[in-house]
Amino acid sequence: MEISANLPAPYVSPWQEFGRNLRSMAADVRLRGQELWRRNREGELSVPGFWPRDLASSFWPLLLVMLLLLPLAGLRFWQDHARLDPRPEPIELQRTSSLELPAPELIPAPRPMEEEPAPMPEAVDVEPALEPSEPEQPLQPQLSFDPLFELFQDTAVPDGLLRSAKPVPEQDCLLLELSVDVWAQMPIDQRQTLASSWLQSALDLDYASLQLVNEQGALLGRSARVGGGMILFDLGLMG
Repeated sequence: MEISANLPAPYVSPWQEFGRNLRSMAADVRLRGQELWRRNREGELSVPGFWPRDLASSFWPLLLVMLLLLPLAGLRFWQDHARLDPRPEPIELQRTSSLELPAPELIPAPRPMEEEPAPMPEAVDVEPALEPSEPEQPLQPQLSFDPLFELFQDTAVPDGLLRSAKPVPEQDCLLLELSVDVWAQMPIDQRQTLASSWLQSALDLDYASLQLVNEQGALLGRSARVGGGMILFDLGLMG
C-alpha cells in the first residue's frame, strides 16, 4: 500500500518537546557538574600561582563558599552599624516668657437700642406663570452593531446567508449560523471557497476551530481536526 506524500505530518505537542528539552538540559548540567568536580578533584583546573599545588582541589570550593558568605557578612555589618548609630529623636522646645503681663480687662460694648419689629406684609396670592411646555421629541431607535458579525459579512457573502456569529469560549470555537435555503442554492465550489475564507478569518482572531450550523443548530461544516481546511457536509444527508 502506497502512502501519499501529501498527508499532514503527525502532530507533536510543543509542551512535550519542551519537557523533553528540560530533561535533556538537566542531564547535561548534571554531567558537566560531575566533570567539573572530577577535574577539580584531580587538580586539572587552573589556580593562582601563590596557591599550593597540593591544595589545588580546595581552592575553588573555598572561593565559592566565600562568595556565598559575602552578602551575609555585609548584611550583618549593616545591622550592627545601624544599631550603634541610631538617629537622634527630635526634641520639642518649649518657649517660656520671663515677664507675665496681666490680661487686659474687657470693656463690654454698648447694647444697641431695641427696635420694634416691623409689621409683616400681607401675603398676596400670585399665580405662578406657566412656562410653555416643549413638544416631546419622538424617541430615536437605537441602532445595534455587532463587529464580529460585520467582520464576516462582506461583499462576497450572498444576501441573507449569514444570520449570526457567536463565539464559544469554553471550546475556543467560532459558530456561524447560516440560512440553509441560501446555502443550498450556492455551488459547491463557492461554498468551499467561502468556508475557507471564514476559517482563515477565525484563525486570525485566535479561534482554534470554526463550525457552520443551520437555524436548528445542525452542522453544515466544520474545520478539520487533523491537517487544515474545512469539511462541508452533504445537504441531502441532513434532510
